[in-house]
Amino acid sequence: MTGLTRRYVLATVLAVAIIALAGCGSAPTKDAFNDTASPGDGGGGAAAASGPGELPAQWNDTHVYDADLREGENKDDFRYRNATAGEEVQFVPKEMNESTLPSNPRERELVRYGREIMANTSEVMPDNVGNNLSCANCHGGGDLPTTQGMVGQDIDMIPLVGTAATYPEWTNRTTRMRDTRQRIMGCFMRSMNSPDSPEGMPEYTSREVQAMEAYMEWLGQGQPIGSSPYWQHLNKPTGDEKVPIPEVNPVRGAELYLENCASCHGADGQGVEGQYPPLWGNGSYNDGAGMGRIYTSAAFIREAMPYGYAHQVSDWRDVQDMAGYMNAHDRPHLQRQPQDWAETGSPDEAVYYNRTQERFGYDQNPMAHKLELAGIPTDDTELTESMIPDDVDRYDQPLRNETADNQNNIADAMDGGN
Repeated sequence: MTGLTRRYVLATVLAVAIIALAGCGSAPTKDAFNDTASPGDGGGGAAAASGPGELPAQWNDTHVYDADLREGENKDDFRYRNATAGEEVQFVPKEMNESTLPSNPRERELVRYGREIMANTSEVMPDNVGNNLSCANCHGGGDLPTTQGMVGQDIDMIPLVGTAATYPEWTNRTTRMRDTRQRIMGCFMRSMNSPDSPEGMPEYTSREVQAMEAYMEWLGQGQPIGSSPYWQHLNKPTGDEKVPIPEVNPVRGAELYLENCASCHGADGQGVEGQYPPLWGNGSYNDGAGMGRIYTSAAFIREAMPYGYAHQVSDWRDVQDMAGYMNAHDRPHLQRQPQDWAETGSPDEAVYYNRTQERFGYDQNPMAHKLELAGIPTDDTELTESMIPDDVDRYDQPLRNETADNQNNIADAMDGGN
């Protein structure tokens, strides 16, 4: 049994054992873990109806290496986004060559193919991708002229080195365990918008999904199963850093977008083909994707942008307002939204979700509501400085009861009705 195969078998055996102990009875099928079922069902066939049983939120033996780099006074200085920061485990990218690839010819082929897919996903798998994105847009590296190194090995982005060792894992979104392949399929469904592609989400047993799993395993060779590298997750705002969603100001975010983002992603948010990805519209991620959540995308902006020159915008208020502007825009709709967080409730940051909107007293995305009040379009119309109102600070308030008609009436009254 080869290294990659042995690791995958062990992870699967662990998942089966945990679920058996949790009272599920028989060993689970693929669907028992599935958070990527078709939009019309409950997210996992019969398993969704019966529930997966009481499972732990994380493995009892999970260990985060150099956790202090993500906590306390070090949390905001980006120290942990340094390849040599860790005292226990350092971030070590590798080259893909004969000495680093698996000795088994089939595994070697899968790893190479997985790297090719993740570097240029929408071109390699056009029948399963419903937008213009690639894995490299979030995980760094790839084939584009603006990228650095192999996909998944840029520590300033969302690196994949060592992350395969943490699967299977628990996900609150669908209240169940998921393995590496299911996590990949979830990215296709949401970030890659596969529901709008010709063939939809790739199959669990497809060569492509297996290849991406093999590539992730290869990147993480040397990381022990059950560990969590300190570089794995984005640090979201907490405590006083965290702006309540009704107070996030996407109008101020529009101003910051022009200053910091438009030079790469365009004033229309559509990016530059072959270089920078679209941030909204039909070519971008759908409204069920993780990047569609305010605190998640704010953390990404703060830690990863601008690409190649990260950490330029470190103020928590700034990045949350910028994330509010980005996620005020129109994008593809994920039909299975009602199945997400069905047991736990949608998080506050999920502004595209009806349940979140209703909880805050809105009948639409609260970020889109504020742009509408300000007269700033939410489609791919180019943003100009003239569109940004003088009183930007006004949009720090919830303004849930204001309407665009009311705004126009107030403006007319101030102008004497002229």
